[in-house]
Amino acid sequence: MKRIALNDLKIWIDDPYRKPLILRGARQVGKSTLVKLFCEEEGLDLIEFNFEIERLNSVEQTDFKFQSLLDEIQLKKQKIIQKNSLIFFDEIQESPKLLKLLRYFYEQSPEIKVIAAGSLLEIALRQESFSFPVGRVEFYHLGPMSFQEFLWATGQSFLDQKLSSFEFSDEIHEAAIKALKDYYYVGGMPEAVKVYSETKSLVQMRSIQEQIIQTYQADFPKYNKRIDVRRISRIFNAIASFVGEKTIYSKLDAESSSRDIKRVVELLIDSRVILQCNHSDANQVPLEGESDSRIFKPYFIDIGLLNSILRLDVDTIDTEFKNNFNTKGLIAEQYVAQHLNFFDGARRDPRLYYHLKDKGTQKAEIDFLIENKTEIYPLEVKSSAKGHLKSLLYFSNAKLSRISIKVSLAKFGVDHDFGDNSKLVSLPLYAVEYLKLNLDKLNFVEELSNEG
Repeated sequence: MKRIALNDLKIWIDDPYRKPLILRGARQVGKSTLVKLFCEEEGLDLIEFNFEIERLNSVEQTDFKFQSLLDEIQLKKQKIIQKNSLIFFDEIQESPKLLKLLRYFYEQSPEIKVIAAGSLLEIALRQESFSFPVGRVEFYHLGPMSFQEFLWATGQSFLDQKLSSFEFSDEIHEAAIKALKDYYYVGGMPEAVKVYSETKSLVQMRSIQEQIIQTYQADFPKYNKRIDVRRISRIFNAIASFVGEKTIYSKLDAESSSRDIKRVVELLIDSRVILQCNHSDANQVPLEGESDSRIFKPYFIDIGLLNSILRLDVDTIDTEFKNNFNTKGLIAEQYVAQHLNFFDGARRDPRLYYHLKDKGTQKAEIDFLIENKTEIYPLEVKSSAKGHLKSLLYFSNAKLSRISIKVSLAKFGVDHDFGDNSKLVSLPLYAVEYLKLNLDKLNFVEELSNEG
């Protein structure tokens, strides 16, 4: 299936100053499939090692020699490394020493194309007290398939073209809402999307989601052997009920101390099955400069997996779209979070921010903050087309935001009289992924908001 990352890999491989590329992401997001598909499209000879099932002895030698590594690779695979070869080290977290040695490809043989991938990379590196060879490798962060990629996979490229241009006719709006409803249930895990696109069977697709969740749970013993696996499982499942809420450790597991819960949550974040949205004071860019990782909200890696854990069926999701929203917008926030997580592109470390003011008489929370150049944009997710915007208005006036964004099921529109110095953009939920591409356009939109 087509992925946005294929274009990015093409840019990487054509770069004359290319470095070994490390794909980072949770299990089952399609890292290995992506590399194989890329090699097929580019006519590259794939030389693959999976370190969960094989080893390179030369890596472990105390008197390591780079040529010995190249010789061993060629001997074991019975292939000569040539101009059109691509070496792929899969599950490289199982060979931490090799991570250090990737620098030699850049320093001694930069012409060799090398990609490495790891699913529990951050956890393995923490255990090894190891840092990446800074300046000698590049990173690419891969997540589940986005809504745009879902449209490609389900034969809706025309709808994608219209959304990419920020075209929102009544017909486009209706078609996009229908596709969004499907994405709510299916999510973006590649295998689930593939099964759904080929069979249209929601039963088979849900079975795939459950298998992926079981795979994550089977990984729990690898996280930290000193932590009770049952505790990790309890907290993993509990987080599903607290998506989008400020993390209070004691709520996640009544049987564990806050300190122990904190360690588990950090492991789940490192494994990338949980997304961390940090509070920022948001007085100026960059948001990271005023962020506080002690105050954060959790989100899941994927909306489909979250619905599977919560056992939300098709009828329940259909109710969500009829504005009853018994989950109080939880699913809508999850959708926005997993797309904004890659707002700055896949080459940069994914980050999510929000704003929380819970001291004093004026309490306010802004669901998400995004930054672009020198601007900070507050973004509120509303579970229905209508909704109060008290917090958004307060933030807009206090921070002098020129543009505030309300995300809901309402049609696109602009209100130029929102706040002291701001205009309010009503953005359809399905268009969140297309916001970065069209952000500059928001400064020139003149039509009045239509809440339709």
